[in-house]
Amino acid sequence: MGEIVAAAIFGHQPSIMAPEAMRKAMGRGTDTTLVAPGMKNLRDALDAARADTLVVFDTHWFTTIEHVVAGAARFRGIYTSEELPTLITDYAFDYPGAPALAESVAAVAKERGLRLTNATSPHMAQHYPTLNVVHHLHRGEKVLSVGTCQTAEPHNFLDLGACLAEAIARLPDGRIALVGSGGMSHRFWPMDVILQHGTFHTDDLISPEARDIDLRILGLWRDGHHAAVLDLLPEYQRFHPEGFFAHYLTLIGAIGGRDCKAPGRQLSEYENAVGTGQVHVWFELGR
Repeated sequence: MGEIVAAAIFGHQPSIMAPEAMRKAMGRGTDTTLVAPGMKNLRDALDAARADTLVVFDTHWFTTIEHVVAGAARFRGIYTSEELPTLITDYAFDYPGAPALAESVAAVAKERGLRLTNATSPHMAQHYPTLNVVHHLHRGEKVLSVGTCQTAEPHNFLDLGACLAEAIARLPDGRIALVGSGGMSHRFWPMDVILQHGTFHTDDLISPEARDIDLRILGLWRDGHHAAVLDLLPEYQRFHPEGFFAHYLTLIGAIGGRDCKAPGRQLSEYENAVGTGQVHVWFELGR
């Protein structure tokens, strides 16, 4: 039987793909902790969990009328970010998919009346929330990327997570790590001033109010109060959590939803990325 052995929020902001010297120049002499020690902390935790599959909830892969999973056996190609080609250009990727898990997800979704497509084309467009995870964390694991349906509401993402959990349990084996690849509050500074706020310091977040509610969410995560986070969603949506917060909602739906009590352990500092809130958080399962 397959099992979920890990769950984490991954701050995928694109500067983590830049060379250290460039990152420090962006940070005016200070590097992002998302890379060091953040990536080592995440990889060490994945090693301890002995994960063999990474399920990545991708907050840049937007779908419209249904949930979609990328179920091809392998993905390879060369990627340049349409958003920030100065930071991610001609990046060569080659990694195995998780077709058996994708098929299981599609089967459970059909039984539950959940609208979902298993897209098996190896030419599925790539997005850097998945590729940044692959670049920094992948050590040969199978990878299943999951899109963000832009017409979905919170309960739709929670339902998708519950569907995924059952699909994993139906596998004959597998140690699955859930990776919510996305940020927290997500508003950028206007173009005329954005470069003035490029440090990783939280003073450069879009507003003190955005920082305060992000820190409130982080506190609830730390204490395992996921029901309270769900109750806070209407207020939090005013601060535009990245990808409708789908990466967190789907992840938490897979590990218990409102009943989940898994405490969150920060593996990086909470940081700014041109106005947005970024952090790595590891949820302690079995607690």
